[in-house]
Amino acid sequence: MKRKRLLALFLLTGVGVLAACSAFSNVKKNVPETSHTEKKVNSDSAMRSLKEKEKLYDDLASNANSPKMLKYSDQFKQKISFVAQVEGEPKQVKSKDDSLNGEWYVSVLLMRNKNTPIYLNLSDIKKKNWPKNDDILRIEGTPIGYLYTSYNNERLDLLDMKASALEVVNVKNESVSSDKVIETNQYKVEITAIDLLQDAFEDPSLVVYYNFKNKKGYRSVSPLKNYFYFSQKKKRLETTILNVNNNQLDSKAINRDTLEPGEEMLYYEAFKLLDLEEKVYLDVFDDEYNLLNTLELSVPGAK
Repeated sequence: MKRKRLLALFLLTGVGVLAACSAFSNVKKNVPETSHTEKKVNSDSAMRSLKEKEKLYDDLASNANSPKMLKYSDQFKQKISFVAQVEGEPKQVKSKDDSLNGEWYVSVLLMRNKNTPIYLNLSDIKKKNWPKNDDILRIEGTPIGYLYTSYNNERLDLLDMKASALEVVNVKNESVSSDKVIETNQYKVEITAIDLLQDAFEDPSLVVYYNFKNKKGYRSVSPLKNYFYFSQKKKRLETTILNVNNNQLDSKAINRDTLEPGEEMLYYEAFKLLDLEEKVYLDVFDDEYNLLNTLELSVPGAK
């Protein structure tokens, strides 16, 4: 496996020393249709498209989380098209062995995983077309390997994506519903109640109770972690943990458990509040940063 040692890489995530690692590779017939058949074909085609998009982002998120396993993925060295948001500005790499000198990278984030960046190689993109911080991009790129480094005494592995085309996306945010029931082809979430409780650190937290139905064909985690953006003062609220002996918490609600296909259960999530008197705003997105739902929540007991 080829390894390229990088020194003082621009630090897209505050990392000082990075290396790159390339993984080992491994007749249509026209049939007259009735109106009913045509509708069914269109419906089936739309469903296939949704499933293909879901698999694309499932696989990409998995590769971003475990980039060393990329060589076993169907996406390895295959051109894919996806949407992500830029974090930071493009920076140039310096390589100890000169193998990556002159290469330019920028960090991009999937909606479903804002904590794990993908490193996008911009060297084949004209500089005038380079993205800016916070741009939402449609990216055509090829996963080619991973970058690795050490940070805070731990090793980090980061997906290396070679960009071939970029387009700034104007996401859909008009005529957005404001409802306590949010439903897509993947899940149904109904917010049933909110409460104000102390977390395990004795700080005030907003507890959101919701029914989650898994509409996928396989076991799934709750979408709140990936697609639901709770905020105060334009800052995202961090999740927190509650004391296991908190008798004010609904004993029927679960928190982190996965759910089988077709099942529905009561869940809860706790968020550390920034201000007891400020409203909490909820924005719900899909994988391509389209805004699906927006909601205002008043903190219980707030003046």
